[in-house]
Amino acid sequence: MKESDLLAWLYKSASKSAVVPLPIGDDMAGILLPQKGTRNGLTLLKIDQCLDRVHFDLRRHTPEQIGRKAVNRCLSDCAAMAALPVAVLISVALPKAASLPWAKRLFRGCRTAAQKGSCSIVGGDTAVWDQRLAITVAAVGMPAKYAVLRSGAQPGDVLCVSGRLGGSILGRHLSFSPRIVLARRLTEICRVHAMMDISDGLAIDLPRLLSMSGVGAKVVARRIPIHPDAHRLSRHDGQRALYHALCDGEDYELLFTLSRRDAAKLGTARLPVSIIGEITGNINEIILLHDEDKQPWPVGGWNHGG
Repeated sequence: MKESDLLAWLYKSASKSAVVPLPIGDDMAGILLPQKGTRNGLTLLKIDQCLDRVHFDLRRHTPEQIGRKAVNRCLSDCAAMAALPVAVLISVALPKAASLPWAKRLFRGCRTAAQKGSCSIVGGDTAVWDQRLAITVAAVGMPAKYAVLRSGAQPGDVLCVSGRLGGSILGRHLSFSPRIVLARRLTEICRVHAMMDISDGLAIDLPRLLSMSGVGAKVVARRIPIHPDAHRLSRHDGQRALYHALCDGEDYELLFTLSRRDAAKLGTARLPVSIIGEITGNINEIILLHDEDKQPWPVGGWNHGG
């Protein structure tokens, strides 16, 4: 089973209702809980899990690193919709060998990430079993001026990413900071049409955004911002640094589109973003331009079960 196949089935079976205007499909779901102080009563929800030997390695990583990553992965989805995190809940299945001091260090890591994200840990659940460590984190968020979805990209839009991509396995997959402040800054200075975070790699996440929006894209290879870690990996394994930037995953940067007029504001604001291409009307078609040569979009990125 591939994760992408299961998700595609879930997306198709999801339905809206009067209290669930944003069902499965974006980085967070949205429910309406009308009350004073909320924007149109919309509350955003997300749940994510972190597994030993999949998202971290208990044999090599500290409990503080693991706790921070588990919470930050969820907060990155808040950033993907320009949401302000309000609270998180944490459910942990601890292995029997875990000691109380070790478990406290794990939760300190969770608390550190929550505090940096300006939200609180408000509850959860703990259990002990004879299997590997598993952490599930749920986040509650409030949208900024509007909830930025994956489905709003339009032909003619500029395609952008934040930061630099690739090589996260060298350590950034544990130490990243969710782009919450940047996402909300973007919504203050321009109208972001579509956005998501790059968790599984640009190679697989861009097609997801395009599919939700019913559009295609042209991407200029030399404009893709490559992290020095991708070059380090390239020297070690012989893969091109561009391949690592496209396919490694766990960058937790933002992928978004906006009009050309609004894109001009990005340089003035001096934000850490790069324009890497444009949106086209050719549904689900992605063209990768190397100078004047057109190449197929690479098959890669993280896909559970793939």
